Amino acid sequence: MRDFWETHHWPEGERRAHWHLLFEDQPAVHDFARAHAGLLAQHAELSPVPVEWLHATLQSVGPLTAETAAAVADAARPALAGIEPFEIEIGPAQAIHNGIVPAIYPEDRISELYWALRRATESVVGVDTMPKAPERFWPHLSLAYSGAQWDHDELTRALVKLRPPRPRMTVTRAVLVDQEQAWRDKYTWTVIAEVPLGEGRAQT
Repeated sequence: MRDFWETHHWPEGERRAHWHLLFEDQPAVHDFARAHAGLLAQHAELSPVPVEWLHATLQSVGPLTAETAAAVADAARPALAGIEPFEIEIGPAQAIHNGIVPAIYPEDRISELYWALRRATESVVGVDTMPKAPERFWPHLSLAYSGAQWDHDELTRALVKLRPPRPRMTVTRAVLVDQEQAWRDKYTWTVIAEVPLGEGRAQT
């Protein structure tokens, strides 16, 4: 496993807007994360994500002024109005190249949300200012970031044996946040705007 923080080092004090799925009102997701806490704590190379900062990144945007952030949120409202709320399942957790993540399913619904948010954001900030779009968006939730280069084979085997119930939830909104990096520890943020899904059809 490689060092996540070495390739995700923000300038000190910089804040970057992101579109997230948040889980502050999802106790089953919290229980899922806590079920892995003991195992992850055995590996000093990892920076586990505190339950209150669990998130799934939908789109990194970058530093925005308050005015531009408000415009981005406004652009997203009609884009998400035609996307109905949908159910997702999280897990199982797996070790990847720079941390511990469970995937989120079904990928097609999350991808639809991702592309809607990306197009709406690009309409405000421009295509050239955005991070390069992936060929395929892979939705996931981070449980821990790696802080070193190390052999994680033992952890991989332990994760296969540790299989708590996979949480399910309904995605009803996307959240635009102003995010800050606590170096080699975690990400924190303040909420800029919450944009609901499916409002357009609810009004017809």
